[in-house]
Amino acid sequence: MLSAIYAALFVFIIVKVRFFHISGIRRHYMAGTFLLKVLFGVALSLIYADYYTDRKTGDTYKFFDDAKAIHDSREKGSAVYIKVLTGFGLENDSVALEYYQQTMHLDRQYQVGFVNDNATVVRLNAVLMWFSFGYYQIHTIFWCFLSFIGLTGILKILVKYFPRKKTAMFFSVFLLPTVLFWGSGVLKEPIFLLGLGLFLLGLFQYIYGHWSWKDIVALIIGLLLLILAKGYVLWCILPACAGLLLAKFTGGRRFWLWFGLPHFLGLLLLFILPEIDPNLNVADYMRQKQEAFYNVGTSSDAGSMLEVTPIDGPLAVVTGAPEAMMNTYLLPWPWEWSKILYIPAAIENLMLLICLLAMLWNFKRPYGLEIPIFAFCISFVLILGILAGEVVPILGALVRYKLPSLIFLFVAIFICTDHIMLQRRLPFVRRIIRKL
Repeated sequence: MLSAIYAALFVFIIVKVRFFHISGIRRHYMAGTFLLKVLFGVALSLIYADYYTDRKTGDTYKFFDDAKAIHDSREKGSAVYIKVLTGFGLENDSVALEYYQQTMHLDRQYQVGFVNDNATVVRLNAVLMWFSFGYYQIHTIFWCFLSFIGLTGILKILVKYFPRKKTAMFFSVFLLPTVLFWGSGVLKEPIFLLGLGLFLLGLFQYIYGHWSWKDIVALIIGLLLLILAKGYVLWCILPACAGLLLAKFTGGRRFWLWFGLPHFLGLLLLFILPEIDPNLNVADYMRQKQEAFYNVGTSSDAGSMLEVTPIDGPLAVVTGAPEAMMNTYLLPWPWEWSKILYIPAAIENLMLLICLLAMLWNFKRPYGLEIPIFAFCISFVLILGILAGEVVPILGALVRYKLPSLIFLFVAIFICTDHIMLQRRLPFVRRIIRKL
């Protein structure tokens, strides 16, 4: 009953609140998509319950169980609860320390570089316990709504610049199998999708729109969520963001020159920084992260280990890029359905190949304000694809790490597809779009 109440409340908000109203997209489609996400979130939890019988190894349940341990500490008083929740002051409170030690994922065994995003999800779950009363599927509904906010922010940007391709953009943002499946569970993905959507909404409003205090708040909140939930995503979009800002400050002239400058400098620093200070060796950080993934895969007996090229220096990062891109965006192949968790990615890769062929058959060069969006997409897709493909040797994890850039890969493909020519050649596509 409580789950139904929360779901109905969020549907009401989606239908009534202006933020979710997008010109050309019917409101009941938005509400229906949210409910579809909830169904996928529930399905993910059931698959995890059957697939990962040990709750200590399945991401979604291990975060929830740790959060429950934190929430139980409230029985010892608010001071104990705050210490367990934040991790501060434990050394002076044996009771708080005892509850903290009941958790298993607030500290990482293999910590390299970024903020511990496991702790972020656990703590958010613990706060949500006050509203869910410990019922797991209520967390699913809240997580779906959080990711829905972020995805709506991304869609608002795209629809503004591609008003004649709203259906394609809606599909790219909301309906990709990977986004529906992994972006709807009690995992890290919904949190960084929220952060990514808010951050990009604020940024693009500043560059190409009229900035207001709401956009500033969205940008700051989005930035904090990206740092806390998935720091690598922020690093992957920074060159594109810097390029767009440079293009803005130079009046938009010679766009590709100014947009490409941060990318060139980033590549240059990859080779120069280790010579200046060994602690600034990005390639070595990637190697450490790759080894950490191997350690996790070996200790958990992961059945989807890939043979990736060892990262022995900056040059290896560059030469390994093609293989990394293939691993990230083309694996698993459409016929590789050996595991149930691969099915969404396998179906998606088949869709990707079909969309690529349609684009090549009906190619159109981006123009005007399409160019900055296209440039952002390509930059994000390349950088995250190379990073994930070289660092992550576990296919089951790789299909999740590519999630944010996958949205923009399909967006880039649809930007370069002449939809008018496609509809003329395939009239049934026009009939389907008109019915929508």
